[in-house]
Amino acid sequence: MRTFLSRVHYLPVLAILLVGLFACSSGDTGRLSLSLTDKPNNDVKAVFVTIKEIAVHAESDLEGSWTTVLTVNKTFNLTELGGGVRENLGIVNLDPGHYTQMRLLIGTDAISPHPFANYVVGQDDVPHELKVPSGVQTGIKLVQGFDINENSTTELTFDFDAARSVVVAGNSDKFILKPTIHAIDDSQVRTVIKGTVKTEGGDPIAGAEVSLQTFDNAAADARDKVVVVRSMTTDATGAYGIFFSVPQMTTFNIVATDWPSTDPNYGFDWDQAPDAVDGQSFTRDLVLPVVAEDGTLALKAIVADSDTTKNTEPETVVTISIRKVSDLPGTPPPDVEVMEVNLVGYDDEHTLDEITAIEVKLPPGDYKVVASTEGRPSIETPITIATGSNPLSFSFPVPPAP
Repeated sequence: MRTFLSRVHYLPVLAILLVGLFACSSGDTGRLSLSLTDKPNNDVKAVFVTIKEIAVHAESDLEGSWTTVLTVNKTFNLTELGGGVRENLGIVNLDPGHYTQMRLLIGTDAISPHPFANYVVGQDDVPHELKVPSGVQTGIKLVQGFDINENSTTELTFDFDAARSVVVAGNSDKFILKPTIHAIDDSQVRTVIKGTVKTEGGDPIAGAEVSLQTFDNAAADARDKVVVVRSMTTDATGAYGIFFSVPQMTTFNIVATDWPSTDPNYGFDWDQAPDAVDGQSFTRDLVLPVVAEDGTLALKAIVADSDTTKNTEPETVVTISIRKVSDLPGTPPPDVEVMEVNLVGYDDEHTLDEITAIEVKLPPGDYKVVASTEGRPSIETPITIATGSNPLSFSFPVPPAP
């Protein structure tokens, strides 16, 4: 059954929302109701994802133990769930207590009449299978905790950013599913950050990406120093608005980018809001400067397997986060992500030197580039981009034996 969700007008592009409603029930348990919704993407006509099951981990559970609370086994067309429509997945009971994690298991077996378990339909109306790497098949862990209380209601929303999660594997005409999911606690009053993105002349910029980010210089892995908590694109008037709940962060950075864009090319802008309070609304208007020239960052990555001659698996994804040191308050000043791209090993017959490479255009200047892949420590490299080509290669060695 589908219902209408009125509070998602400003959620990120192609969001998949699992909304848990914990209601009163007999005895001392709470009720868990899970739903699904989305927002359309102009790049593809449809995105289909199969949800197999959902499990939880309670604070009192042994490490590594999971309890399956809902078996779904259904393929959803996310692009039919836009405009606040949500698909109800089911209702279960949960014991009161603190739950530290949830796990979403993506299905890999096609369910009739679908040609694949997970796939996209391009503008040519042709379905393209979304390959699911082995690390994703074991389940997507969502580490934000939540509480179940007797005779009360808690709402959880899990935001599946499909714009970042659907990866094209080079020129192979293959697509990889690399899920990017963020959690929102809907039981709390929402805070909103809104504003416009314009040119220096005051003209609105439609389709610019605006992201809400956090920075933690003490994070053990370089990948986790900058976290994109929410992202969306501006509308035809250059406006954006992002809802979030305060417990996920207090200080956050707002970053706008429209790079690379059609003529003219615009650079980046960022701002910072003070510590947030539930229910507040902040306005941050951003201005993107015109960039007269650019440089090319030529990226390549090697992920060695046990024989050091082949990629670890055909669908290995290396995520490249391109960052700038901002002039925002902080000690040190926070890094902000201005672009994310992915390198994909899409053919197990390719040798290491032939794994997919990619070139991206960037305004000249100083950057930090962080490469990360499943099961390996991330690698951070500073680089100064000049006009012309700027090659950068990352090599992930074989991990030591346990």
